[in-house]
Amino acid sequence: MKKEPTMFDLSIIFLRKRYLIACLILIFGCGALLYSLLAAKIYKAECRILPSSSENVNITAAIMSQMGGLASLAGISGGATKGELLMGVLRGQTVVDKIIDQFDLMTVYEQDYRVKMRELATSDILHATEDVKSGIVTVAVLDEDPERAAAMANAFVDELKNVMQSLAIGEAAQRRIFFEAQTLQAHKALGEVEDELQKYQEQSGVVAAEPQLQALVASITELRAQVAAKEVEISSLRTYARGDNPSLKRAMSELASLRSELKKLEQQEQKSSNEPSGQMASLREVPQLGLEYQRRLRDVQFAATMYELMLKQFEAAKIDESREAIYVQVIDPATPPDYKFKPKRALIVVFSVLLGLCLGMLWALCAYYIENVKNDPDENKTLEEIKSVFSFRK
Repeated sequence: MKKEPTMFDLSIIFLRKRYLIACLILIFGCGALLYSLLAAKIYKAECRILPSSSENVNITAAIMSQMGGLASLAGISGGATKGELLMGVLRGQTVVDKIIDQFDLMTVYEQDYRVKMRELATSDILHATEDVKSGIVTVAVLDEDPERAAAMANAFVDELKNVMQSLAIGEAAQRRIFFEAQTLQAHKALGEVEDELQKYQEQSGVVAAEPQLQALVASITELRAQVAAKEVEISSLRTYARGDNPSLKRAMSELASLRSELKKLEQQEQKSSNEPSGQMASLREVPQLGLEYQRRLRDVQFAATMYELMLKQFEAAKIDESREAIYVQVIDPATPPDYKFKPKRALIVVFSVLLGLCLGMLWALCAYYIENVKNDPDENKTLEEIKSVFSFRK
Protein backbone atom coordinates (compact mmCIF):
# COMPACT_ATOMS: atom_id res chain seq x y z
CA MET A 1 0.00 0.00 0.00
CA LYS A 2 1.39 3.37 -1.06
CA LYS A 3 2.28 5.75 1.75
CA GLU A 4 0.91 9.30 1.62
CA PRO A 5 3.60 12.02 2.02
CA THR A 6 3.60 13.73 5.38
CA MET A 7 4.41 17.36 6.17
CA PHE A 8 7.95 16.28 6.94
CA ASP A 9 8.20 14.59 3.53
CA LEU A 10 6.88 17.72 1.84
CA SER A 11 9.43 19.82 3.69
CA ILE A 12 12.22 17.54 2.46
CA ILE A 13 10.87 17.79 -1.11
CA PHE A 14 10.83 21.58 -0.99
CA LEU A 15 14.31 21.72 0.56
CA ARG A 16 15.70 19.56 -2.22
CA LYS A 17 14.27 21.99 -4.79
CA ARG A 18 15.06 25.13 -2.80
CA TYR A 19 17.34 26.52 -5.47
CA LEU A 20 14.66 26.10 -8.14
CA ILE A 21 12.03 27.71 -5.91
CA ALA A 22 14.38 30.56 -5.03
CA CYS A 23 15.15 31.14 -8.71
CA LEU A 24 11.45 31.34 -9.59
CA ILE A 25 10.81 33.74 -6.73
CA LEU A 26 13.72 35.91 -7.81
CA ILE A 27 12.66 35.89 -11.45
CA PHE A 28 9.03 36.80 -10.70
CA GLY A 29 10.00 39.40 -8.09
CA CYS A 30 12.53 41.13 -10.34
CA GLY A 31 10.12 41.03 -13.27
CA ALA A 32 7.37 42.61 -11.20
CA LEU A 33 9.71 45.28 -9.87
CA LEU A 34 10.94 46.09 -13.38
CA TYR A 35 7.36 46.30 -14.65
CA SER A 36 6.25 48.58 -11.84
CA LEU A 37 9.21 50.88 -12.49
CA LEU A 38 8.64 51.07 -16.26
CA ALA A 39 4.82 51.18 -16.23
CA ALA A 40 3.20 54.57 -16.77
CA LYS A 41 2.07 56.37 -13.63
CA ILE A 42 -1.69 56.76 -13.36
CA TYR A 43 -3.18 59.58 -11.29
CA LYS A 44 -6.69 59.67 -9.83
CA ALA A 45 -8.66 62.91 -9.50
CA GLU A 46 -11.97 62.88 -7.61
CA CYS A 47 -14.93 65.24 -7.53
CA ARG A 48 -17.62 64.67 -4.90
CA ILE A 49 -21.19 65.76 -5.67
CA LEU A 50 -24.52 65.62 -3.86
CA PRO A 51 -27.80 65.16 -5.76
CA SER A 52 -30.79 66.88 -4.18
CA SER A 53 -34.45 67.07 -5.14
CA SER A 54 -37.93 67.03 -3.68
CA GLU A 55 -38.48 63.90 -1.59
CA ASN A 56 -42.10 63.59 -2.67
CA VAL A 57 -41.45 63.21 -6.38
CA ASN A 58 -40.42 60.01 -8.15
CA ILE A 59 -37.64 61.57 -10.20
CA THR A 60 -36.30 58.33 -11.61
CA ALA A 61 -39.59 57.24 -13.13
CA ALA A 62 -40.14 60.69 -14.62
CA ILE A 63 -36.74 60.82 -16.29
CA MET A 64 -37.07 57.27 -17.59
CA SER A 65 -40.33 58.24 -19.29
CA GLN A 66 -38.52 61.15 -20.95
CA MET A 67 -35.35 59.21 -21.90
CA GLY A 68 -37.14 56.13 -23.22
CA GLY A 69 -34.74 53.46 -24.48
CA LEU A 70 -31.72 55.57 -23.60
CA ALA A 71 -32.38 54.90 -19.91
CA SER A 72 -31.94 51.15 -20.29
CA LEU A 73 -28.80 51.63 -22.39
CA ALA A 74 -27.35 53.87 -19.70
CA GLY A 75 -28.05 51.27 -17.03
CA ILE A 76 -30.89 53.12 -15.28
CA SER A 77 -33.62 50.95 -13.74
CA GLY A 78 -37.01 51.84 -12.35
CA GLY A 79 -35.87 51.37 -8.74
CA ALA A 80 -32.64 53.36 -9.09
CA THR A 81 -31.61 55.90 -6.50
CA LYS A 82 -30.76 59.48 -7.39
CA GLY A 83 -27.06 58.64 -7.25
CA GLU A 84 -27.46 55.65 -9.57
CA LEU A 85 -29.47 57.84 -11.93
CA LEU A 86 -26.67 60.42 -12.09
CA MET A 87 -24.04 57.71 -12.61
CA GLY A 88 -26.10 56.26 -15.45
CA VAL A 89 -26.31 59.66 -17.13
CA LEU A 90 -22.56 60.17 -16.64
CA ARG A 91 -21.82 56.95 -18.53
CA GLY A 92 -24.25 57.85 -21.31
CA GLN A 93 -23.17 58.62 -24.84
CA THR A 94 -24.15 62.30 -24.62
CA VAL A 95 -21.80 63.12 -21.74
CA VAL A 96 -18.96 60.82 -22.80
CA ASP A 97 -18.85 62.15 -26.38
CA LYS A 98 -18.60 65.74 -25.16
CA ILE A 99 -15.66 64.83 -22.91
CA ILE A 100 -13.96 62.95 -25.77
CA ASP A 101 -14.25 65.96 -28.05
CA GLN A 102 -13.33 68.52 -25.39
CA PHE A 103 -10.04 66.80 -24.44
CA ASP A 104 -9.33 65.18 -27.84
CA LEU A 105 -9.12 61.75 -26.20
CA MET A 106 -9.12 59.96 -29.56
CA THR A 107 -5.63 61.38 -30.16
CA VAL A 108 -4.43 61.13 -26.56
CA TYR A 109 -5.27 57.43 -26.27
CA GLU A 110 -4.50 56.66 -29.94
CA GLN A 111 -7.93 55.26 -30.76
CA ASP A 112 -9.23 55.02 -34.32
CA TYR A 113 -12.85 54.21 -33.47
CA ARG A 114 -15.15 56.29 -31.29
CA VAL A 115 -16.97 53.18 -30.03
CA LYS A 116 -13.71 51.81 -28.62
CA MET A 117 -12.94 55.18 -27.07
CA ARG A 118 -16.35 55.24 -25.37
CA GLU A 119 -15.75 51.78 -23.92
CA LEU A 120 -12.31 52.84 -22.69
CA ALA A 121 -13.74 56.02 -21.15
CA THR A 122 -16.52 54.25 -19.24
CA SER A 123 -14.44 51.25 -18.12
CA ASP A 124 -10.89 52.56 -17.47
CA ILE A 125 -11.04 56.36 -17.30
CA LEU A 126 -14.32 57.16 -15.52
CA HIS A 127 -15.15 55.56 -12.17
CA ALA A 128 -18.31 56.76 -10.39
CA THR A 129 -19.41 55.40 -7.02
CA GLU A 130 -22.17 56.24 -4.55
CA ASP A 131 -22.08 56.23 -0.78
CA VAL A 132 -25.37 54.54 0.09
CA LYS A 133 -25.62 56.07 3.56
CA SER A 134 -24.89 59.70 2.68
CA GLY A 135 -25.99 59.66 -0.97
CA ILE A 136 -22.77 61.41 -2.03
CA VAL A 137 -21.53 60.46 -5.50
CA THR A 138 -17.79 60.40 -6.19
CA VAL A 139 -16.76 61.02 -9.81
CA ALA A 140 -13.18 59.77 -10.28
CA VAL A 141 -11.04 60.01 -13.42
CA LEU A 142 -7.81 58.06 -14.03
CA ASP A 143 -5.20 59.52 -16.36
CA GLU A 144 -1.44 59.77 -16.81
CA ASP A 145 -1.57 63.58 -16.55
CA PRO A 146 -2.74 64.80 -13.11
CA GLU A 147 -3.82 68.18 -14.52
CA ARG A 148 -5.90 66.55 -17.24
CA ALA A 149 -7.38 64.07 -14.77
CA ALA A 150 -8.69 66.90 -12.56
CA ALA A 151 -9.97 68.88 -15.53
CA MET A 152 -11.81 65.83 -16.92
CA ALA A 153 -13.42 65.05 -13.55
CA ASN A 154 -14.76 68.61 -13.27
CA ALA A 155 -15.83 68.55 -16.93
CA PHE A 156 -17.83 65.34 -16.37
CA VAL A 157 -19.72 67.07 -13.54
CA ASP A 158 -20.34 70.21 -15.64
CA GLU A 159 -21.74 68.15 -18.53
CA LEU A 160 -23.89 66.20 -16.06
CA LYS A 161 -25.39 69.49 -14.86
CA ASN A 162 -26.13 70.55 -18.43
CA VAL A 163 -27.86 67.27 -19.26
CA MET A 164 -29.97 67.29 -16.09
CA GLN A 165 -31.07 70.89 -16.74
CA SER A 166 -32.04 70.09 -20.32
CA LEU A 167 -34.34 67.19 -19.38
CA ALA A 168 -38.05 67.95 -19.01
CA ILE A 169 -38.97 66.15 -15.80
CA GLY A 170 -42.40 65.24 -14.46
CA GLU A 171 -45.84 66.82 -14.40
CA ALA A 172 -44.62 70.25 -13.26
CA ALA A 173 -42.49 70.68 -16.36
CA GLN A 174 -45.40 69.68 -18.58
CA ARG A 175 -47.65 72.19 -16.82
CA ARG A 176 -44.98 74.87 -17.05
CA ILE A 177 -44.61 74.37 -20.82
CA PHE A 178 -48.38 74.38 -21.30
CA PHE A 179 -49.04 77.51 -19.22
CA GLU A 180 -46.08 79.30 -20.75
CA ALA A 181 -47.69 78.97 -24.18
CA GLN A 182 -51.09 79.97 -22.80
CA THR A 183 -49.58 83.04 -21.09
CA LEU A 184 -47.99 84.20 -24.33
CA GLN A 185 -51.28 83.75 -26.19
CA ALA A 186 -53.21 85.62 -23.47
CA HIS A 187 -50.71 88.48 -23.52
CA LYS A 188 -50.95 88.74 -27.28
CA ALA A 189 -54.77 88.70 -27.18
CA LEU A 190 -54.80 91.40 -24.47
CA GLY A 191 -52.62 93.64 -26.56
CA GLU A 192 -54.86 93.20 -29.61
CA VAL A 193 -58.13 94.05 -27.82
CA GLU A 194 -56.49 97.04 -26.09
CA ASP A 195 -55.39 98.38 -29.46
CA GLU A 196 -58.91 97.89 -30.84
CA LEU A 197 -60.45 99.72 -27.86
CA GLN A 198 -58.03 102.61 -28.28
CA LYS A 199 -58.84 102.94 -31.98
CA TYR A 200 -62.57 102.88 -31.26
CA GLN A 201 -62.22 105.59 -28.62
CA GLU A 202 -60.24 107.76 -31.02
CA GLN A 203 -62.89 107.32 -33.74
CA SER A 204 -66.04 107.65 -31.60
CA GLY A 205 -64.90 109.83 -28.71
CA VAL A 206 -66.64 107.57 -26.18
CA VAL A 207 -64.63 107.04 -23.01
CA ALA A 208 -67.18 105.65 -20.51
CA ALA A 209 -70.59 104.01 -20.16
CA GLU A 210 -73.31 104.19 -17.49
CA PRO A 211 -72.74 102.26 -14.21
CA GLN A 212 -75.72 99.90 -14.57
CA LEU A 213 -74.45 98.56 -17.87
CA GLN A 214 -70.97 98.29 -16.44
CA ALA A 215 -72.21 96.16 -13.55
CA LEU A 216 -74.02 93.76 -15.88
CA VAL A 217 -71.16 93.49 -18.31
CA ALA A 218 -68.64 93.06 -15.48
CA SER A 219 -70.59 90.13 -14.10
CA ILE A 220 -70.72 88.46 -17.50
CA THR A 221 -67.03 89.14 -18.07
CA GLU A 222 -66.01 87.65 -14.75
CA LEU A 223 -68.10 84.54 -15.33
CA ARG A 224 -66.72 84.07 -18.84
CA ALA A 225 -63.21 84.39 -17.47
CA GLN A 226 -63.94 81.67 -14.92
CA VAL A 227 -65.30 79.43 -17.69
CA ALA A 228 -62.22 80.03 -19.84
CA ALA A 229 -59.88 79.41 -16.91
CA LYS A 230 -61.63 76.16 -16.10
CA GLU A 231 -61.36 75.08 -19.76
CA VAL A 232 -57.64 75.78 -19.68
CA GLU A 233 -57.32 73.79 -16.46
CA ILE A 234 -59.09 70.83 -18.07
CA SER A 235 -56.80 71.06 -21.10
CA SER A 236 -53.79 71.03 -18.79
CA LEU A 237 -55.08 67.99 -16.90
CA ARG A 238 -55.69 66.10 -20.13
CA THR A 239 -52.00 66.39 -21.06
CA TYR A 240 -51.10 63.79 -18.41
CA ALA A 241 -54.40 62.49 -16.87
CA ARG A 242 -56.82 59.91 -18.20
CA GLY A 243 -60.58 60.30 -18.45
CA ASP A 244 -61.25 58.56 -15.13
CA ASN A 245 -58.95 60.89 -13.18
CA PRO A 246 -60.83 62.34 -10.15
CA SER A 247 -59.35 65.82 -10.61
CA LEU A 248 -60.40 65.85 -14.27
CA LYS A 249 -63.95 64.73 -13.42
CA ARG A 250 -64.26 67.40 -10.72
CA ALA A 251 -63.01 70.11 -13.06
CA MET A 252 -65.49 69.09 -15.80
CA SER A 253 -68.36 69.19 -13.29
CA GLU A 254 -67.36 72.69 -12.18
CA LEU A 255 -67.15 73.80 -15.82
CA ALA A 256 -70.68 72.58 -16.51
CA SER A 257 -71.97 74.54 -13.47
CA LEU A 258 -70.20 77.75 -14.58
CA ARG A 259 -71.58 77.45 -18.11
CA SER A 260 -75.07 77.05 -16.70
CA GLU A 261 -74.75 80.24 -14.62
CA LEU A 262 -73.32 82.12 -17.60
CA LYS A 263 -76.23 81.06 -19.77
CA LYS A 264 -78.72 82.33 -17.20
CA LEU A 265 -76.97 85.67 -16.93
CA GLU A 266 -76.83 86.12 -20.72
CA GLN A 267 -80.56 85.33 -20.93
CA GLN A 268 -81.18 87.98 -18.26
CA GLU A 269 -79.16 90.48 -20.29
CA GLN A 270 -81.16 89.70 -23.42
CA LYS A 271 -84.42 90.02 -21.51
CA SER A 272 -83.45 93.39 -20.05
CA SER A 273 -82.55 94.59 -23.53
CA ASN A 274 -86.01 93.70 -24.89
CA GLU A 275 -88.12 94.96 -21.93
CA PRO A 276 -88.69 98.74 -21.53
CA SER A 277 -89.05 98.47 -17.74
CA GLY A 278 -87.56 96.45 -14.92
CA GLN A 279 -85.08 96.62 -12.13
CA MET A 280 -82.20 97.21 -14.54
CA ALA A 281 -82.24 99.94 -17.11
CA SER A 282 -83.04 98.78 -20.65
CA LEU A 283 -80.12 98.42 -22.99
CA ARG A 284 -82.18 100.23 -25.65
CA GLU A 285 -81.75 103.39 -23.59
CA VAL A 286 -77.97 103.15 -23.97
CA PRO A 287 -76.59 104.94 -26.99
CA GLN A 288 -75.23 102.68 -29.65
CA LEU A 289 -71.78 104.13 -29.28
CA GLY A 290 -71.72 103.49 -25.55
CA LEU A 291 -72.92 99.92 -26.05
CA GLU A 292 -70.17 99.21 -28.57
CA TYR A 293 -67.64 100.81 -26.26
CA GLN A 294 -68.78 98.67 -23.37
CA ARG A 295 -68.54 95.51 -25.45
CA ARG A 296 -64.98 96.33 -26.40
CA LEU A 297 -64.18 97.20 -22.79
CA ARG A 298 -65.61 93.84 -21.77
CA ASP A 299 -63.24 92.12 -24.21
CA VAL A 300 -60.31 94.01 -22.67
CA GLN A 301 -61.36 93.05 -19.16
CA PHE A 302 -61.79 89.45 -20.19
CA ALA A 303 -58.37 89.35 -21.87
CA ALA A 304 -56.75 91.02 -18.85
CA THR A 305 -58.36 88.52 -16.48
CA MET A 306 -57.24 85.59 -18.62
CA TYR A 307 -53.70 86.94 -18.79
CA GLU A 308 -53.58 87.35 -15.01
CA LEU A 309 -54.86 83.81 -14.46
CA MET A 310 -52.40 82.27 -16.93
CA LEU A 311 -49.52 84.24 -15.44
CA LYS A 312 -50.31 82.96 -11.94
CA GLN A 313 -50.55 79.39 -13.18
CA PHE A 314 -47.28 79.77 -15.08
CA GLU A 315 -45.45 81.09 -12.01
CA ALA A 316 -46.86 78.30 -9.84
CA ALA A 317 -45.74 75.67 -12.38
CA LYS A 318 -42.22 77.13 -12.44
CA ILE A 319 -42.02 76.91 -8.65
CA ASP A 320 -43.21 73.29 -8.73
CA GLU A 321 -40.68 72.45 -11.41
CA SER A 322 -37.82 73.98 -9.42
CA ARG A 323 -38.77 71.80 -6.47
CA GLU A 324 -39.01 68.71 -8.64
CA ALA A 325 -35.76 68.93 -10.60
CA ILE A 326 -32.53 67.25 -9.54
CA TYR A 327 -29.77 69.67 -8.61
CA VAL A 328 -26.14 68.59 -8.71
CA GLN A 329 -24.26 70.30 -5.90
CA VAL A 330 -20.48 70.09 -5.96
CA ILE A 331 -19.09 69.37 -2.50
CA ASP A 332 -15.41 68.97 -3.39
CA PRO A 333 -14.19 69.94 -6.88
CA ALA A 334 -11.40 67.86 -8.37
CA THR A 335 -7.84 69.10 -7.90
CA PRO A 336 -4.65 67.77 -9.56
CA PRO A 337 -3.37 64.84 -7.43
CA ASP A 338 0.27 64.96 -6.29
CA TYR A 339 0.64 61.20 -5.74
CA LYS A 340 0.17 58.37 -8.23
CA PHE A 341 -2.78 56.02 -7.88
CA LYS A 342 -1.12 53.10 -9.67
CA PRO A 343 0.92 51.01 -10.32
CA LYS A 344 1.12 49.90 -6.70
CA ARG A 345 4.72 48.63 -6.66
CA ALA A 346 4.69 46.93 -3.26
CA LEU A 347 1.48 45.05 -3.97
CA ILE A 348 2.68 43.94 -7.43
CA VAL A 349 6.04 42.70 -6.09
CA VAL A 350 4.46 40.84 -3.15
CA PHE A 351 1.89 39.17 -5.39
CA SER A 352 4.55 38.18 -7.92
CA VAL A 353 6.83 36.74 -5.22
CA LEU A 354 3.96 34.65 -3.86
CA LEU A 355 3.12 33.51 -7.38
CA GLY A 356 6.74 32.44 -7.94
CA LEU A 357 6.74 30.60 -4.61
CA CYS A 358 3.55 28.71 -5.49
CA LEU A 359 4.82 27.77 -8.95
CA GLY A 360 8.15 26.60 -7.49
CA MET A 361 6.42 24.42 -4.90
CA LEU A 362 4.12 23.00 -7.58
CA TRP A 363 7.11 22.25 -9.77
CA ALA A 364 8.84 20.48 -6.89
CA LEU A 365 5.76 18.33 -6.20
CA CYS A 366 5.40 17.42 -9.87
CA ALA A 367 9.09 16.43 -10.05
CA TYR A 368 8.73 14.32 -6.91
CA TYR A 369 5.67 12.54 -8.30
CA ILE A 370 7.32 11.81 -11.66
CA GLU A 371 10.41 10.43 -9.87
CA ASN A 372 8.25 8.09 -7.76
CA VAL A 373 6.41 6.89 -10.82
CA LYS A 374 9.65 6.00 -12.54
CA ASN A 375 10.90 4.08 -9.50
CA ASP A 376 7.63 2.10 -9.13
CA PRO A 377 7.44 -0.74 -11.73
CA ASP A 378 3.64 -0.76 -11.83
CA GLU A 379 3.36 2.99 -12.12
CA ASN A 380 6.19 3.05 -14.65
CA LYS A 381 4.38 0.49 -16.79
CA THR A 382 1.23 2.60 -16.70
CA LEU A 383 3.24 5.69 -17.65
CA GLU A 384 4.78 3.87 -20.61
CA GLU A 385 1.33 2.82 -21.81
CA ILE A 386 0.13 6.41 -21.63
CA LYS A 387 3.18 7.51 -23.62
CA SER A 388 2.50 4.89 -26.26
CA VAL A 389 -1.10 6.10 -26.68
CA PHE A 390 0.07 9.64 -27.45
CA SER A 391 3.08 8.52 -29.49
CA PHE A 392 3.00 8.96 -33.27
CA ARG A 393 5.64 6.31 -33.91
CA LYS A 394 4.51 2.97 -35.37
